[in-house]
Amino acid sequence: MNMRLYWKIITESIGILLLASLLSALGGLSIQSISQNLFLLLPLLILMPALNDMTGDYGGIVVSRFTTLLYTGKIKEKNWWKSHLLHRMLGEVLIIGTFSAVYITVLASVIAWFKGFAMQWDVFQRILLIALTTTWLLVLVLFVVCVLGGFYVYKKKHNPDNYLIPIATALADLGSMAVLTVLVQVLF
Repeated sequence: MNMRLYWKIITESIGILLLASLLSALGGLSIQSISQNLFLLLPLLILMPALNDMTGDYGGIVVSRFTTLLYTGKIKEKNWWKSHLLHRMLGEVLIIGTFSAVYITVLASVIAWFKGFAMQWDVFQRILLIALTTTWLLVLVLFVVCVLGGFYVYKKKHNPDNYLIPIATALADLGSMAVLTVLVQVLF
């Protein structure tokens, strides 16, 4: 490869990577406000990294499936919200997200129980509500951001994957931590 290609890759990537890093750092700051509750609720502490990773993965799924539809011409910007393919994709990601949130909540609770945490039914229900709400809310936000951002980047003649995957992952980091922070403050 020549130096022009290297320079193009660096210049196209640096801004989006800096923005993604900033969003992720802001998410970490929001967790600081609930650090005491996290240490008192072992299942939530165990759940948090898995939930954070899971929501970022859904952003990557939405981006890659959306850009495939975009590049194959199966989706157009006009009336995109009416697209059966996008409805189906959103529904599939929400269903998978629901099952995953239940699974990781149960798994985190069992691990915490084996570690000596006295799990109570009402605590389990609140932790499950946190996992489900965080998952559903972030899937919806990521879906809209990725679709609208994808059309914008595509119109600028850039590859949406290069921009949207780091943004979706960072937004998921920030969003999952921010939503988790708010829900822990409300529910505990």
